[in-house]
Amino acid sequence: MASGDGLLGVVGFIVVVGEIGAIPSHNVPASVMAERAEHAQYFSFDLFAGNGSATARFVSQLRLAAKIDAPVWLVGEAGSGKETAARVIHHMGAQCERAFVGLDCAGLQPYLIESLFTGHGGVLGSGGVGTVYLKEPSELPRDLQERFAELFTESPVRIICGSTRTASEDVAAGKLVSAFHTTLAVLELSVPPLRERLDELPRLAAHFLAGLTIEATVLEMLKSLPWPGNLRELGQVLGEAATSAAGANIKREHLPWDLRVQAGLVANPPTGPGIKLDATLEAIEKKLLQLAMARANGNATKAAELLGIWRPRLLRRIDALGLST
Repeated sequence: MASGDGLLGVVGFIVVVGEIGAIPSHNVPASVMAERAEHAQYFSFDLFAGNGSATARFVSQLRLAAKIDAPVWLVGEAGSGKETAARVIHHMGAQCERAFVGLDCAGLQPYLIESLFTGHGGVLGSGGVGTVYLKEPSELPRDLQERFAELFTESPVRIICGSTRTASEDVAAGKLVSAFHTTLAVLELSVPPLRERLDELPRLAAHFLAGLTIEATVLEMLKSLPWPGNLRELGQVLGEAATSAAGANIKREHLPWDLRVQAGLVANPPTGPGIKLDATLEAIEKKLLQLAMARANGNATKAAELLGIWRPRLLRRIDALGLST
């Protein structure tokens, strides 16, 4: 109806036509559920099984961590399997029916991490995430650490952190706020390095090279190496060997050349007059490695990124060339 001043108004009634049905639920296809279950079975305690005392102790700690909901702080060398251990705790624990989310706090911008957790449809409000793994949480800004310490205290999502240092060491160095340490590092577990698990090399190698045959001489050679990159380095080395073998049995000659030199199986070529290609290339490589380490302020991970190679390979070359880190 129209009023005298020219305004138009509408008067009416809202009538519900038909019944409002329930929002249909979206069932997960059986094939997806089967694949999900198979993936979960992969992350069992057997991944860290072994006869050594350090390994046995760690597996018993993993079993305890899987039974409780307390936040866990995993400390171990780079490549030792901290995220894998976190996944084992998740899949063997009460949160196994929900998703596992892993984040590298040094590899993502802080605002992206914060948005992922607290933004619209974020991790903390989705209801579908059971465990969050934070790699090197001390790399987060201190104000975000404070906020996360408060958020995760009130959230049903379980938090597991992984670092090359203990939480108390990060607090003492001024990198981690004490509230984060107190709230999210309740249970601290030490992941044993590969050099303490050398007796497990046959099983680990078979795990990385499923379906391929590895000669005993290869395993003996692998046991003689220091493995600064731990399981990550072992996986990369065996992957290169499998590519070199092209489906045949894995032999020592299929392993990377620098590892065979380090093990004393390959001698450096004899020196003589003229231009030495290997010596020249080695000198250039030394300069590049030194330059990358200088630009990265001694951080091997960042130096490896600058060079476009994996960190374990960088560490092997530094050791082979006699450079100091």
